[in-house]
Amino acid sequence: MLREKRRIAFFGGSFDPVHSGHLQMAQAAAEQLRLHRVYFVPAAQNPLKDAAPQATPSHRLEMLRTAIHTERLFSIWEGELGRDGPSYTLQSIEHLERVYPNSHLFWIIGSDQLPGLKYWRGIEKLVHKIGFILVMRPGYQLDWPGIPGLSLFLVNNRLNPVSATEVRTRAGAGLPIEGLVPPAVDSYIRENRLYNAD
Repeated sequence: MLREKRRIAFFGGSFDPVHSGHLQMAQAAAEQLRLHRVYFVPAAQNPLKDAAPQATPSHRLEMLRTAIHTERLFSIWEGELGRDGPSYTLQSIEHLERVYPNSHLFWIIGSDQLPGLKYWRGIEKLVHKIGFILVMRPGYQLDWPGIPGLSLFLVNNRLNPVSATEVRTRAGAGLPIEGLVPPAVDSYIRENRLYNAD
């Protein structure tokens, strides 16, 4: 009897910091597409963003660990943090498809990322290696990027409308971030005075 191929998704981002919206996206994707595992992939530097993450890689990694430690399906892949320069998804997937040769691989993105997908390095190769899980975010209309071979798997979710920028701004101003991030991440930010938090 043939074994079912494992469905493994990777969720890339700066996670500066990881927030409740990130966790909701991963949970919705896991439930609706019956994923076997979701790996959070913290980037060293997003090539499509000018600014570097404010928190150090070690702080961002530790916040991720505290956020997902009770989630059975969630793990972290640290491969991009160990690379110099920008983090390119194609580079990661070319490595990961060797690590998981008999699996269906997916990459999770929010609907706000869809218009910029055509600018990803090597996207014409990437679309033949993985499927993209598109999690709908409030306020964003679907703008099909017109990439030949692109496989999109839509996930509906009532996302918590929160952004990492909002969390950093509130933390820096000494305002509460309760509910925007998991309690353990809230405590970590305060204890380590990240984002100039009081």
